[in-house]
Order: sequence, then C-alpha cells, then structure tokens
Amino acid sequence: MAKSTGPEGERPDQPRHPRRVSAKRRTRRPAGQGAVIQRGDGRWVGKIRQPDGSARWFYGKTQAEVEARLAEALRITGAGLPLPDGKLTVGGWLQEWLDGLPVTGERRKGLKASTIDYYTRYAQQVMRSPLGAKPLAKLEAVDLEKLYREMLDRGLSSTSAHHLHAVLHRALGKAVRLGRIARNVADLVDEDARPQVDHTEMRVLADADYDRFLEAVKGERLEALYVVAAREGVRQGELLGLKWANVDLDAGTLQVVGSLQGARRSSLTIGEPKTRHSRRSLVLFPETVEALRAHRARQLEERLVAGSMWEEQDLVFANRFGGYVSTTTLCRDFDSILRRAALPDVRFHDLRHSAATDWLRGSMHPKVASERLGHASTAITMDLYSHMSETLQRDAVAEIVARQRARRQAGDA
Repeated sequence: MAKSTGPEGERPDQPRHPRRVSAKRRTRRPAGQGAVIQRGDGRWVGKIRQPDGSARWFYGKTQAEVEARLAEALRITGAGLPLPDGKLTVGGWLQEWLDGLPVTGERRKGLKASTIDYYTRYAQQVMRSPLGAKPLAKLEAVDLEKLYREMLDRGLSSTSAHHLHAVLHRALGKAVRLGRIARNVADLVDEDARPQVDHTEMRVLADADYDRFLEAVKGERLEALYVVAAREGVRQGELLGLKWANVDLDAGTLQVVGSLQGARRSSLTIGEPKTRHSRRSLVLFPETVEALRAHRARQLEERLVAGSMWEEQDLVFANRFGGYVSTTTLCRDFDSILRRAALPDVRFHDLRHSAATDWLRGSMHPKVASERLGHASTAITMDLYSHMSETLQRDAVAEIVARQRARRQAGDA
C-alpha cells in the first residue's frame, strides 16, 4: 500500500533532494492526536488522519508552530467539520461567495440587484489586491487591519473601509458556516483598528435657500421630480421607479411601492423599496399636485412626438422615450441648477433631508414626519434630524407661553 504524502508529494522522512535525511526526533502523542516529528534537516512536521481516512501534513520551523497547527486541525475535525482547503485563496472564495448570492426573483426572496452590486464593488477591491492571492485558510486579522490602513493611506474614507469590513465579515461568515475556514477573522480585528463611519454634519437647503431652489427648478423638464423630492421627501430610486398607477392627483395622494434598482442600464429594474416601512402613502402638498399635473401634460406631448419609439412603462418620470431616467444625467442637471442659483453644494439625497427639515420647522408632528419618510420609528427620525431639536424646543416653549398669556388675558377680561 502506498504511503501517505504531504501536499507537495514529500514524505516527512524524505527530503526533495537526493541526500537522505532521517528523522532524528519524534514526540510521542496520545492515540488519535496525530504525530509530530523533527526531520534531519531540522524542519518539524505534523500529521493528522482526516475523517475520510486521508492524511494531512503540517510543516513549520519550530515544534510549537506545528503543535499549534495540529491542535487547531484536531479541534476542527473534532467538531465534525472538514479541514480548510489549503489551495482556496481569499479572492477565489470571494468570487465563489458572490456567485452564490441569491437574486430577488418573482417566486423567491433574495438580495436586491443594488445590494449585490454593492457587495461586488467592495469584494473586487480585495480580489484585485495582493491579499486576494493569499490562501483563505491562512488569512489573519492582521491582514485585514493592514488592508484597512492601506485604504486610508490611499485617501479613501473611513466609511468606505467600514463598508469593506462589513462585506468581508459577511463573506467570511458564510465560509465558516460551510466549513471552508474554522473562524471568522473579521471578528478578531482589534476594536481600535476597525474603521468607523464618518459622521459628517448634514447639509440641507433651508429657509431662503429652500425657497430659492423651488423657484430655480421652475421650467425644468423634470421640475415635478425636484418638487416631489424637496416637498415630499421621496428618495431618488423611489422617484425613478414611480408609476402613474400609484398617483391619484384628484385625491392628492401618492403611493411609494417600488424603487429603481441596478448599477447598469442593462440591469435596471423596479424592486422593493429600501425597507418594509418605506412602502407608504403620502398626502401631497398642493404645489406638488400642481407640478405633477403640468408634468403629465408635458409627458403626453413628448409621447406624441416619440411615436412608435415611445417605451410604455407607465413611469411618472421617464426620459424622452418613456424609459428610465439616467441617474448620472439627473445628478449632473441637479448640480447645474445649484450652480446657476448660487445655492450650497448638496447631494440629491439631501433634498429628502431638506424636506424633513422644512416639515419640522413648520411644526409637523415628528410622528407624522417619520411616517412620511418611511422610518421604522420616530426615534430614528429625531436622531437623524437632531439639528432640529433646539428649534422644536423653542417653538414648543413659545407656543406654551402664548397659550398662558391668552389664558391670563381672558381671566383679566
């Protein structure tokens, strides 16, 4: 019967070169605990028998190193798990993990296309780095800490590094559950070395800037889109996935039931909103209804001009041929409007924050504002818009003082 060999075909008592090197020391171990020997060239070798009967060899410069690796292997096999594949690389596993992610379909639950694009974007950063070629079984927490430091040194934000850590933690967690590795080293990254989210101060269009923006968008082809974003707090994806079937202009209401998803035009689709609470019904402000009526009339004219080239999808905000509006074009046009009106440089998403700020300053109850935004709780809303706390307190105190004065004046009369 052929003797077991190591991963490179060598026996522990036979070197690769012709000169014979005999084992000069063997450490006695209890039955079933493997074997450790020191070869004649000074190198230490460990051997363990796997549950399927095959042998697995471990090599090291010191006895302690081999003993530690052997102990870890025995712990894994003792738990009924297979030993990690020594040939599987970090990049190889990340690609395997990405390929196995479930995509949302008509008859099954899964991940949104935008979520998979998000995972792919961060995973590919690791796959293209030197760390991608490292054996998955040899990945250590220090490797991840070094990766995060390098990202920050290249000028990437701490938030980006934080997202990468979250993606790696998820991917490695799946590897643990499948028995590809024994532990999730992302859990072992030192707290001080874990990248944190940058909490930058929220920027909004408020007061005079808010009014100037609504004035600046008048006459724009997508004027109604900007009005719905700034007055109703609807997210960009929800706007681009909105259909006329979900708008009742006579009743002055709008139903948010979907969101445009996908990073590439070929993969664009309307899927579920961001969260369960994002499905919501909005009572529209009068100026929003007016803007949507004008927009619908303009869209009917564009449809006549496009003729057979019109792509009927019932989209409220479509391009000139009925298809999805390009987010790149939308953001470029939005930035142009801000520059022409000499307004602060804010993101499109900040229109949602601007809407909420205007509501709260206008004495809308936080509970109502939370429901309109699609938040899971009022606490989330008030934490997000904490910059409004002092204003709300002042308004509440002023209202109480006014009522007290009214009571006193009525009593004096």
